[in-house]
Amino acid sequence: MTRFARHFCALLVLAAAGCASGPARTTEQLTLASRDYHDALQYGDFQVIARYLRADARTDYLARAFGMEKSLSVLEFTTIGTEIAPEGESARMVTRLSWYELPSTVVKTENVFIQWKRIGGGVATDGVWTIDSIEGGPLPVEPAAEAAEPTEAALQP
Repeated sequence: MTRFARHFCALLVLAAAGCASGPARTTEQLTLASRDYHDALQYGDFQVIARYLRADARTDYLARAFGMEKSLSVLEFTTIGTEIAPEGESARMVTRLSWYELPSTVVKTENVFIQWKRIGGGVATDGVWTIDSIEGGPLPVEPAAEAAEPTEAALQP
């Protein structure tokens, strides 16, 4: 095999590897993370959900979830839509969720908005999708607290 042929083959391998980690791969990872989250919610596997949450939200979430462990029943869920930001680092998902909490048997059906963030992306890794916030549903998660703006008094010497 000539030197040119070896270099050309190496270039093809690198190009194929680059294509495998593009936007389609990012979307696939989000789909798998979302399915994992919804299945865990439906079957009450709150430890799985906690792994997707930001570190500062896990303890509160697990305390609330384990308090509802015996009484919460998620009947069904349907992902209505997902919008991934152009840079591919965040996404907003809308899910239609039906659930009830004993002793009530009234089924609540509502739209749940899940804000996802992708962390750790780069050349060596495709990144991991984490949940930043959940709006609605039986176990909401507040968004991360933004850094407070300095007040005028704090800026003066």
